[in-house]
Amino acid sequence: MKKYLAYIALIPLTFLALTPPWSFNLSCDINSLFWLWAIFISGFLTFLFLYQNVSVWLKLFLIWCFISNFLSRAPYLSFTMYWSVIACAYYYVLCRKITDFTPVKKVIQAVFFFVTLLIIMQCFGLDTLLNFNQKDTCVLGTIGNKMVLGSFVCVLAPFLVFNRLNLAVLVLIALISGSTGTMLAVFAGLGYLLWVKTKWGKAVCLFLIICATLMALKQGDIYQFNRYGRLPVWKRTVELVAKHPQGYGVATYRLLFPIMSQDIAPCQGADMAEWEYDNTTGKGLAWRRAHNSFVQLPFEVGIPGMILFSGFLISVIWKIRNPLVWAGIIVVGVNMLTAFPERMTQSVLILIMFLAMCKGEKNV
Repeated sequence: MKKYLAYIALIPLTFLALTPPWSFNLSCDINSLFWLWAIFISGFLTFLFLYQNVSVWLKLFLIWCFISNFLSRAPYLSFTMYWSVIACAYYYVLCRKITDFTPVKKVIQAVFFFVTLLIIMQCFGLDTLLNFNQKDTCVLGTIGNKMVLGSFVCVLAPFLVFNRLNLAVLVLIALISGSTGTMLAVFAGLGYLLWVKTKWGKAVCLFLIICATLMALKQGDIYQFNRYGRLPVWKRTVELVAKHPQGYGVATYRLLFPIMSQDIAPCQGADMAEWEYDNTTGKGLAWRRAHNSFVQLPFEVGIPGMILFSGFLISVIWKIRNPLVWAGIIVVGVNMLTAFPERMTQSVLILIMFLAMCKGEKNV
C-alpha cells in the first residue's frame, strides 16, 4: 500500500495546483446542529493529532490554533477556516509516509512544463484559449496576476532545482513576471547554489543583486514599498500584533486588517475611497493580505502560534545538508517575505509536500 501513497497524495495536490482563478464563500448556520457537530469533530480531530508521528511543535500548534478560535475577534470566520488547518495537518501526516518522492517530482515537473508553455504562448500573443487573444491578459499562466504567478513558480522551485535547465527557465520566468519579489527569491536560491558550488559564485550573487535592484528602481517598487506599499502595511500589522499578542484568529486578516487601517491612504494623493467586500464596508487602505507570511501569521495565531510554528519549521530543516534542498528553501522563504504563497489554493499542498520531503531528507 505504501508504494501508492505518493499517487494518492498527488490527486488533491494536482487538482489544486491546476485551479484557475475563482472565488467562493463558505457558509454555515451558527447555533445549528451542524455548527455544534463541526465544533465537536474539529476538537476531536485536533486532540487525535497528538497521536500522529509528527513534531510535537506541530501538535501544539494545531491545539493552539483551535484554542485561538475562542479568543478570535472574528470567531465564526476563524473557526470556519480552521477546518483547512486540520486538513493540511493530516495531509502532512500522509505525505510523511511517502518513501519515494519520484512521482511527486514528475508531477511538479509536468505542471511546470504546462505553465511554461502557457507563458510562452501569452508572451508571443498566441493565447487564443485562456484569454481569447485579448490584449489585456486575464489569466497569466494558470493564475491571473504576475506577482501571484511568480509566487506559484517559486513554490514549484524546490522540486525543480535538481535540473539545470529548470533553473534557467525559472530565472527567465522571474524576469518575465516583472515581480521584484519573485526575482529576489529566484536569484537568492540560484545565488546560494553558485556560492557553494562554484569559485565565482560571489561575483554572480553580486550581479544578481544589482539586477534585481535596478529592476526595482526602474519599476518604482522601492519608492512604492516605502511610502504606499508593503512597508506601511507591515508596520501597522506589527503594531496590531503588539496590541493583541494572542492573535486575532485564523484567516481573519483579510477581514479585520482593512477595518483597523482605515486611516491609511491607499496610495499617494488618493482620496480615502470606500470599499466593500464580504458584507463589510470601509474606507482607506484595503489590503486583505500582508504580502509577508512572517508578519501575517502572528497577526492571526499570535506570538504563541508563531513560536510553535517556527519550532516546527526548524525541526524539519535543521538537519538538512543538501545544498539543492536549501536552495529550494531559500526560494520559498524569500518569496514569503513579499508574497503569500501559503494563502494560495494552488500552492498550499505543494508547500506541505515539500516540508514532508525535507523531513525525509534521505529521499531527496
